[in-house]
Amino acid sequence: MTHCALRRFFVLAFCLICIMTALKAQSDYIRSGVYPIDATKKLQGKTSSLAILNIHTSTLAPGKTNHAPRALMDREELLIVKEGLLTLKINDSIKVLGSGSIALIIAGDNQSFSNNSDKPVSYYVIGFTAASPVNINRGRNNGGSLMKDWNDLTVKKTNKGESRPVFDRPSSMFERFEVHATTLNAGQESHAAHTHPQEEIMFLMKGNVSMHIAMDTLNVGEGAAIFIRPDIPHNLTNTGTEPCSYYAIKWYGSVAEK
Repeated sequence: MTHCALRRFFVLAFCLICIMTALKAQSDYIRSGVYPIDATKKLQGKTSSLAILNIHTSTLAPGKTNHAPRALMDREELLIVKEGLLTLKINDSIKVLGSGSIALIIAGDNQSFSNNSDKPVSYYVIGFTAASPVNINRGRNNGGSLMKDWNDLTVKKTNKGESRPVFDRPSSMFERFEVHATTLNAGQESHAAHTHPQEEIMFLMKGNVSMHIAMDTLNVGEGAAIFIRPDIPHNLTNTGTEPCSYYAIKWYGSVAEK
């Protein structure tokens, strides 16, 4: 191989490596869509505002604990109980949460989960690491971690079903972090298709819906995460014969941002 041919070979190889690296980086970004979450399927990647998003499910047998109390310094977690009774310990607080219940665990707080019942308990974990720096003091100064049983959430009746606010405040990851639960009656549409500059996750806890994302319409079953990128038109319709329930999770770049 001549010197010129060898040089062209190395230039081509370098270009291919750069292209493959760019494609790999691009593939790491989560696209708008529906992602079933179960024992064999999880969602992991990055987004325009998250260095890491990780959604998975876990199950604890009776009498088991997930791990000794430990603090995660680089991420927050939302925990949603799928089925059973889960005992959470966050710092010095202990609470038993039933199906549909939710907890926010901010960065820096000690946590562990136990199953003190006689039946298995399963739960979803949604982990966030923001692209912006972690601010543990901001999280602690605005209420810290929380644990809310489904039956204790405030219920607001709507003309389409029910709404349950969970929290809307700054956290250790975000300038503003908002979560609420919606129960939508059979045949009802959540709202007209709309867009917003924030990313959003909807997590379907119960029922079956038809999710409209841009030009696509997707069937969604219980236990699926729906991820929406910024400025993508979206809404959903309850296609089942019973009410459906889902959590809506959204984070903002500032406290005042709508």
